[in-house]
Amino acid sequence: MRTITKTPSQKWVASKAVSILRDDPNIGAKELQKKLQTDHKVTIAYDIVWRGKDRALAEVYGKWEESFELLFRWKAEVMKRSPGSVMEIEVLEVDGQVYFHHFLYALKPCIDGFLEGCMPHLSIDATTLNGRWNGHLAAAIAVDGHNWMYPVAYGFIVSETTDNWTWFMEQLKKTIANPPLLAICSDACKGL
Repeated sequence: MRTITKTPSQKWVASKAVSILRDDPNIGAKELQKKLQTDHKVTIAYDIVWRGKDRALAEVYGKWEESFELLFRWKAEVMKRSPGSVMEIEVLEVDGQVYFHHFLYALKPCIDGFLEGCMPHLSIDATTLNGRWNGHLAAAIAVDGHNWMYPVAYGFIVSETTDNWTWFMEQLKKTIANPPLLAICSDACKGL
């Protein structure tokens, strides 16, 4: 008597992983592999789990390309509902493909609040993003009349380089113009 061994495919992994990812979107491929192998009494190669997880993530959250296209729709909606807000999106074109590069976002009420009610001081810094998009979240934060942090603008940059910080600071200047006696504080990283 011959036994037939069926190895789970990416499609099978994706179908099982969808519910798991909805409950725990941060589960790693290794942990997912262990869970599937334990729950279903199968042996699955790591690369199959990795690709199956990618398929499941696309099913749960949509594809990167779709998310990128939604960014421009979101910008149009923000501009319609909050006129005077600033949302700058810069893209790169490589071999005919368009890729996300930079982003800066400041709501009109935050801009007005800074210009009319905050101390003329901005702290500029960025934090590293770890995940599917490995870039930096840059922020311009002020101090309000209660000495509380007041968000003015934030953005996404690929890395903390001179070019990326120059782009961010130019967009920020367009956003808030030239307030008198403005002091800017930073951690003096290489790019900034």
